[in-house]
Amino acid sequence: MGQQSLIIVLMSSLLLSISVLGMMGMWNWSTETTATLFEREQALNISRSGVNKAVSILRKKKVWRTGFTGLRVAGGSVDVAVRDLGPDTVRITSVGTINGVSHQSIVEAKLSSIFPTVESALTVFGDSVEIANIGKSFDVDGRDWLPGGKVLGSYPPVNGIGVQSAKIVEDIKKNMDPKVYENVKGAGGEPSVGSFGNVDLATLHKFYKDRATQTLPAGTYSYNGVFGSMADPEIVYVPGDLIWKGTIAGAGILVVDGSLKLQGNIEWEGIVLSLSGDVDIEIGGTGNPHIHGTVWVGNTSSTGITNVNITGNPSIKYSYLTLMTVLGNLGLLDVEIYKYYE
Repeated sequence: MGQQSLIIVLMSSLLLSISVLGMMGMWNWSTETTATLFEREQALNISRSGVNKAVSILRKKKVWRTGFTGLRVAGGSVDVAVRDLGPDTVRITSVGTINGVSHQSIVEAKLSSIFPTVESALTVFGDSVEIANIGKSFDVDGRDWLPGGKVLGSYPPVNGIGVQSAKIVEDIKKNMDPKVYENVKGAGGEPSVGSFGNVDLATLHKFYKDRATQTLPAGTYSYNGVFGSMADPEIVYVPGDLIWKGTIAGAGILVVDGSLKLQGNIEWEGIVLSLSGDVDIEIGGTGNPHIHGTVWVGNTSSTGITNVNITGNPSIKYSYLTLMTVLGNLGLLDVEIYKYYE
């Protein structure tokens, strides 16, 4: 009887030991599984963080393609590559890694600005357009220039002058002095004059003036002034006619509710937009105004006439990088994600 009891006790102890060892093994396996799942989930989150950072940069700098490697995020690191798929379309590849576990996220996105596609250096709206020039030293240039207008860029050219219809294109070419054809450069040869797509200038005008960072009373200004920079641009709104005769430097968007005359020594980087019933835009005269980016002018009346007078030694030069930098730093670029792979 005593031997049987001893055997029962030994067997019970053995079974208990086996059970404990089994439980310990299961616990270790469960702990390892939990840790692996956590690392995989964390690697996924890190890769998504890389995508988010890339999108944030692209919203401010549309031409950014350098990516980054080894960026520390949440105890791990992320590598991001950005490459072009087509015009204003990119693929973002983000790889997040933690403790040797990696996850890859791929995004395809379209980059756009809260601004219509720029098709000309000088865009003139209206069913009746008159462009007059006095002198032969001006430049209306639809080729792409880097900021500052000293060095040509690499983006495709646009028209030097853009108007609403083929008929107006022919009227302008017919009335332009052949001696100044070479002063209007850009797509399609000289003079570079073409028509543009459908754009609601009044809506665009209202959109920007409602977001003005600075309001300048209408009038004539002969002083020297600075209105923003490429790094910190302004949206300057003028509720009426504007005549600038001083030495002015600025960057951003100039929105004018009336006629615009730029007669001083003016350097403007970005967008100039002038709209009223009858628009007179005079560039040049006694000064040397230079605009790098684009100019949009037009009228709100079907019977109005858009008059553009170019005199003296002014220049309007299209600059893709200037426009994207200004719009990005104003928070007016958009990134639309249309494919996402994980």
